[in-house]
Amino acid sequence: MTVQELAPIAQLPLPLTWQVAPGVDAVPTARRHLHLVATAPAGSSDSGPNDQVPNNAPPIAWVARMARAVGEVGIGDRPAGQLTRWVERRQLAHLAERGAAIRRHPSSRTAGTQAAMRTLKQVRSIRICHIVDGIAETSAVLVGSDRARAIAMRFEYIGDRWLITAVNLG
Repeated sequence: MTVQELAPIAQLPLPLTWQVAPGVDAVPTARRHLHLVATAPAGSSDSGPNDQVPNNAPPIAWVARMARAVGEVGIGDRPAGQLTRWVERRQLAHLAERGAAIRRHPSSRTAGTQAAMRTLKQVRSIRICHIVDGIAETSAVLVGSDRARAIAMRFEYIGDRWLITAVNLG
C-alpha cells in the first residue's frame, strides 16, 4: 500500500466549550431574571460603609502580620480571641479548634520542646492577588524552627476594614 492509496486524514474540530464537570459549563450562562442596578452617587445620603471600597489590595506588611498571627492561632501558640476583629467567625472557630487539637496531641506535651517545635519565627514570602475591588487573595510561607508552613487567606473589605473570610493553613 502506498501513501497515495491511503484516505486523506481529516482534522476534527476541537470543542470550544469546556465543562467543569459533566453537565456543568465552565462559563455559566447569565440568568434572565437578573439585571444590573445602578449604584447611588458618592455624595448621596444613602451611602453605606461599603461604598468606599478600595481599588487595591491590603498593605503587604499588614498581610504579613496577619499571616503570622493566623498561623500562630492555627498551631496553638496564640489565643483565637485576639483576632476576632480581623477574621470571620467560622474561620476563627476552625482555627481555634485546630490549635486546640495540636496542643492536645501527645507530641506537643513534652515541656522542653513544645515552644521550640511550634514557634513561627518569620514570614518568608507573601503573594497578593487583587481579584476585584474589595477582594484580595494572599498566600504566605511561614518558617519556624521545625518546618515551613504555607497559608492562604482571602481578604474582603467589609465595614471599613479588611476581613479574612477564608483561611487554609498547610
